[in-house]
Amino acid sequence: MSAVDTGTSRWLWRYGSSTVALAALVTVLHFLRPALNQTSIALGLVLLVVLVAARAGRFPALYVAILAGLSFNFFFIGPFYSFRIHRTEDVVAFLAFILTAVFVGQLSTLLEKRGLQSAELQRSEQLKTALLDAVTHDLRTPLTSIKAAITTVRSEKVSAEVQQELFAVIEQESDRLNHFIQGMMDLAKLEAGQILLQSRTVAADEVIEDALQRAGNLLDRHPVETSVEPGLPDLKVDPRLISQVLFTLIENSAKYSPPETPITVSVRRSRDHSVCFAVSDEGPGINPELRDQVFQKFFRAGTRPGFGVGLAIAHGIVQAHQGKIWIEDNPQGRGACVQFQIPLREAT
Repeated sequence: MSAVDTGTSRWLWRYGSSTVALAALVTVLHFLRPALNQTSIALGLVLLVVLVAARAGRFPALYVAILAGLSFNFFFIGPFYSFRIHRTEDVVAFLAFILTAVFVGQLSTLLEKRGLQSAELQRSEQLKTALLDAVTHDLRTPLTSIKAAITTVRSEKVSAEVQQELFAVIEQESDRLNHFIQGMMDLAKLEAGQILLQSRTVAADEVIEDALQRAGNLLDRHPVETSVEPGLPDLKVDPRLISQVLFTLIENSAKYSPPETPITVSVRRSRDHSVCFAVSDEGPGINPELRDQVFQKFFRAGTRPGFGVGLAIAHGIVQAHQGKIWIEDNPQGRGACVQFQIPLREAT
């Protein structure tokens, strides 16, 4: 279904459900009319307009307000079952109802929008706070290490072996800074919809091999097991980006798992015509209540160094491929299993 069809269906549902709700309320009020006065009936109809404004928006509320006014006139202002109004006070009551219903509906919509704007501002402030924390902590730490290493090399007479160690620290922390900046750029492009998929046909085991090569010495202290389902069809994806997702999951497993514990990378075909990748480890796992939050920007579930953007980027890449990513317990018992599905597409 296209976006236009989806939008049309949504609007039809809003107007249709509002009409049904009004019809049901008018039926109930008509049945109770002998026991109610006009004021009580009018308040009941205005309340419905408020509820429609809150749930469906301004224009459905305006639509319901007009229909409610006509229903109020036809069923509850004498002479009944006619749009004629004989008495001046009934004309005033009808006009007052219409104006009140329209005004209250529009006011409810305005208040709802202000509430949404307030929520957006609050989220924006939270994002700024998280970004400031990332910058002050995750940038200052490598910069401090680089400065200390350079100062030591320049001010003291150190052996060639120590010099090489300090140069290695500088290189490692520089790579860390570069990784952070690249992560910020990728995240910004994903959010702006500026990452274009360079899709091509590729085998799943090629993507896994590339991700493992990128992981390099991160896996020196972890045995890695790979499992590829036999007969798995080739994928139509951007192999660089899918490899980036796998690398992020492998990197996290290596970071949080105890040394010498295995990391398993597997891929299989799912029932819903998609391919499912999984990375499992024997680390501490992730609490169920945090499993959705870890895909948010700058959120970190543990205390290990990191920028809190890797899984957010992975989530964006998977979504760009119309896939989904989630976290489960490791089927082996201890640890976590992060999985993501990518729909199979015909090669073109």
